Amino acid sequence: MQKALIKHADGLDIAFTVMVVQKAYQLQQKYKTEIDISYKKDENVSCTDFGSIVRLNVKKGEVLYISSRKPENDQAVQEMVNFLEGDQRINGSERNHAEFLGEELSGNVKVMLDMIDDGICIVDKEGYITFVNNFFSSVVNQPNERLIGRYINDVIPNVMECKDLAARKQIVGRISGIGTVETLVSIVNPIVADNRLLGSILVIKDEREINSLKEKLKILKIKTENLEKMLSKEKEANWHPQKYVGESLEQKFIRKMKIGSAFEKFIGMNEAVLNTIALAAKAAKVQSTVLIIGKSGTGKEVIAEGIHLASPRAKEPFVKINCAAIPINLLESELFGHEKGAFTGAIKRKLGKFELANNGTIFLDEIGEMDLAMQTKLLRVLQTSNFERVGGEETITVNIRVVAATNRELELMVKEGRFREDLYYRLNVIPLFLPPLKERKDDIPLLVDHFLKKFNKDFGKEIQGIKNSAMDALIKYDWPGNVRELRNIIERFVALADGSYIELSDLPLSIHQNTSENPENHLETISTSIIQGEVFLLEEYEKQIIRAALDKYGSYTAAGKVLGITHKTVAAKAQKYGIDKKIGNG
Repeated sequence: MQKALIKHADGLDIAFTVMVVQKAYQLQQKYKTEIDISYKKDENVSCTDFGSIVRLNVKKGEVLYISSRKPENDQAVQEMVNFLEGDQRINGSERNHAEFLGEELSGNVKVMLDMIDDGICIVDKEGYITFVNNFFSSVVNQPNERLIGRYINDVIPNVMECKDLAARKQIVGRISGIGTVETLVSIVNPIVADNRLLGSILVIKDEREINSLKEKLKILKIKTENLEKMLSKEKEANWHPQKYVGESLEQKFIRKMKIGSAFEKFIGMNEAVLNTIALAAKAAKVQSTVLIIGKSGTGKEVIAEGIHLASPRAKEPFVKINCAAIPINLLESELFGHEKGAFTGAIKRKLGKFELANNGTIFLDEIGEMDLAMQTKLLRVLQTSNFERVGGEETITVNIRVVAATNRELELMVKEGRFREDLYYRLNVIPLFLPPLKERKDDIPLLVDHFLKKFNKDFGKEIQGIKNSAMDALIKYDWPGNVRELRNIIERFVALADGSYIELSDLPLSIHQNTSENPENHLETISTSIIQGEVFLLEEYEKQIIRAALDKYGSYTAAGKVLGITHKTVAAKAQKYGIDKKIGNG
């Protein structure tokens, strides 16, 4: 945003405003961006919005603030600032206000006025029409030639009063029942030269368009703030995924340990996964809203819980709700609570999820399933942190962190009118993307090992591992159900198995019939450094890293510094694996 000092003798008068709009159209074509004006730091208006600029009534010596809707496009802004601060001269009849009112209105000015998407009508000091543009004619549903010379109040009743014209003040009003538009906003500005009133210019605008522009500018403001926050965090952190390309498995393992224990439950060392977890860990330190995007079964809830645990709110409640699992007519009560007697069956007061999550984190899963009415109520809470229980009058204020998740394409839903655009940008401050399992097949051995250990413990079994042929089949499969589908398959096998290893024949028929033959997905792409014989051993690999660090550096503190984790974590791992910190061979 840049300042522009208006040096024009008559400020942004009618003729100069026409030139500003024309210049804005030229810059819009040249730089593929729209330029906005802010007056006294109020709401932005587009530089091509003739009516709104006229309404600003900017005088000589006043300051405007110019910005581009593409924040990186400074050149367009600079050119508009130079234009506004320059000495723009209009020759002959274009600059002469008296001629500007009469039949000699220059052809160039007429063309420019006809380009403007506002109704424009110029009248003399008696109120008789001397010019209308095409848009004005279409709104009042009368041809130009029938309007010229008519008294303005005969065309639009009471739009101008003689006393108002004599006062030489801007008049803003609303008009109903005229032509094809339900409600119009009218702006009347006097035309004064040498302290003489020569006439007035009337600008009319569809009220719906004004409201739409306000909404778009509000959304644009949210977008810009979100972008600035993200760029600021990126710059501050000096972090970029590209610097990790080509890491060894050992380096990835150490990097995940450095991220911290809050995300331990998320199993995986795929490049995309580690980048997402790293960004989630950074997001956890601030209060910005996070939107987790991923297919069903990819682990969105695990990431949400990790954000909570890594945040300053970790000791406060973590409250989750699946918006798709609650009937529409009950969702408001679930979110905001209800008072006794609010509806049939409300036999006592119930606190909603937002109230229960006060000072902590609320996780709104499947946010894309929420209907538009509930989206509006949610937006209010995000904007004000206030709500009322269903059937109640007391306004409740909460202090919460919001994490949302979706498996839907919210941007497409916004375009289709099924999701509020302003809510989308409120939620999408920090987006996190979780890849489907078919895009992170190098994590399948890690996940198999994790689920085998979990269900061995749950069911009291001692399944030793998985044969390479079975692992190969799992890696070739495309996993439409993602991690959840893999988890269910391992659970079923452990629950029913008689043998000590998962064999190829133990896998469901669907795994054999629906496999990808992409050679990149073959078992050989998985590091053999963590496969011992035919049994996958993740913990053995972790044990080797801890032992090696203690062997070399001799203490939990020194080993922790090298690995980028706390000495307490090193001590806990060493105790878990029976490693002696002095000799490293326990």
